[in-house]
Amino acid sequence: MVTKHRPSFDPKSFLARVGDGRSICKYCKGQVVFSQGDRGDAVFCIQKGRAKLTVVSEHGKEVVIAILGVEEFFGEGCLAGRAQRIATVTTMTDSIIARLEKSTIIQQ
Repeated sequence: MVTKHRPSFDPKSFLARVGDGRSICKYCKGQVVFSQGDRGDAVFCIQKGRAKLTVVSEHGKEVVIAILGVEEFFGEGCLAGRAQRIATVTTMTDSIIARLEKSTIIQQ
């Protein structure tokens, strides 16, 4: 069986191509990027810093699902049809995060 070589995904070149549907925001340590239950209308990519992805159960217990770093994307559930966020993302350090509108990504 022959496997096709797929080019690796380069977040920097993708972010450079996005254009108008992209904004860059600075976040302070401990700042919430989005909360569980918010409308899912964008995907985010960390350019500098770290963030944690957490979920709160029906019983009120918070669980850390992931620790995210540079060039990692989050919020991609909106691309799969999720209308609401299923997690909260909070910065762990001062961070710079790119926000990519869902409509812009779909056009790419």
